Amino acid sequence: MKEAELAASLSDAGLLWCAAEGVSGALPVAAAWLATSCRREDGRRDETVDRGDPRLIEKANDGWFRLVLDYGFLGDDQEFLLGVNYADDGSVPILRWARVRLLEEWDIMGAGAASGVLGSAAGLPEFAMLSLDGNVVLRGTTWQKSIGSLAVPNPHRVNIIRDYVARRSANSRTPATERAEGEAWLRKHPPERTSEAE
Repeated sequence: MKEAELAASLSDAGLLWCAAEGVSGALPVAAAWLATSCRREDGRRDETVDRGDPRLIEKANDGWFRLVLDYGFLGDDQEFLLGVNYADDGSVPILRWARVRLLEEWDIMGAGAASGVLGSAAGLPEFAMLSLDGNVVLRGTTWQKSIGSLAVPNPHRVNIIRDYVARRSANSRTPATERAEGEAWLRKHPPERTSEAE
């Protein structure tokens, strides 16, 4: 998908396209999608709404924004990173971060999900977002009976995410760009040593 098309699609969601590139050393987009596999022990927090709720989109938007506020997700200019697929329909996904700005009027779960960038239809979200500092992943997703958002703080401390990035970075069949992104992220976030009790 071309940048102009992405920018136009996101405008209905209340997101302003700022730049095609994310930030150096950011978590690879594919790894951010793993947030739905994280556990509460990893710091995961969910905000969900039953799909039969007559105020589904409104409540799901409220839940997303609650996570945004509680985790200090937005940068100084209301900016964050959004995972986008630059590939044409039907081809192998080309996942990259794009810098976007949240505008005063927005609708992530309704018009945003209907845009095809943040989901497949209004009320059916599927997206990955990352704070500019890389410290919070936000995922929107559709479950069998509910939709919602979830946040995972400090993804560099989450084993399932670290292991995935390490495996993909070491695999010669992984696209070179993703390998380089993963290696840069791992260098930026070396494993933390736990002090042994004396």
